[in-house]
Amino acid sequence: MEIGMSLACFYPMEPEKAICEAAALNINVCEVFLNTVSELDEEYLHMIRDECDRFGIRIYSIHPFTSFLENYLFFSAYPRRIADSVIFYRRYAEAAKILGAEVINIHGDRGIGLENLDDYVDYITPLMKLQDETGIIYSMENVFFNSVNYPDFTAKLRQKVPNVRFTFDVKQAYKGNQDPYALAEAMGSSIVNFHVNDRNADHVCLLPGKGTVDFGRIGRILSNNNYKGPGLIEVYSQNFKDRNEIADAKSFLEEKFLLQNDRI
Repeated sequence: MEIGMSLACFYPMEPEKAICEAAALNINVCEVFLNTVSELDEEYLHMIRDECDRFGIRIYSIHPFTSFLENYLFFSAYPRRIADSVIFYRRYAEAAKILGAEVINIHGDRGIGLENLDDYVDYITPLMKLQDETGIIYSMENVFFNSVNYPDFTAKLRQKVPNVRFTFDVKQAYKGNQDPYALAEAMGSSIVNFHVNDRNADHVCLLPGKGTVDFGRIGRILSNNNYKGPGLIEVYSQNFKDRNEIADAKSFLEEKFLLQNDRI
């Protein structure tokens, strides 16, 4: 598994500056957090792509700055707002194509699906249509407040919507008091993006290698489900003091997953 990072690790540093930081760490694959509407402008996106090409960095996924609104934008009984949101989220697909990204992370609902699976399926249908039309994956991330963070719900959703895809984030499972290993199993072969982080009894988010997460076990689950994407280190800027700590976490994960692959 190729190990990269989310540029959001350096937030609130602007993406074009964070790319330089990632390059200094010999990172070759990244997720970019688009932080405001002007960062959807084509000129800006081409500048980001040029910077990535200059450093040999591939953008694998993007994170919309409107993710905190998605429960309101899509999981709503107001059709006109949903239609407008589809138009706006098509812009993220256009941005992804300029950047060469494959995945757009979606934070989704705030528990609507736990009340009614069929309603959830109806609400994500516009995003699934966008996925088919654009060829860009709109991937449901298991943010702690949403339905996808619950393994039973996620397993049922996969049966109802075979083309649904997931971003698996370790810390978010713990923040929602869910078992990350059970969740990864429930997501199965539908995982297309992997946010890697660690934790311990006192801290819900740490750099990989500084906590108690069993990455060998996660590696087995992902490998058994034929996961082909990268592992993207995603922590908060307060989780490290020096950027070289990220390089150490990258080395730790490369060794961990290399050993895991040797055992399979």
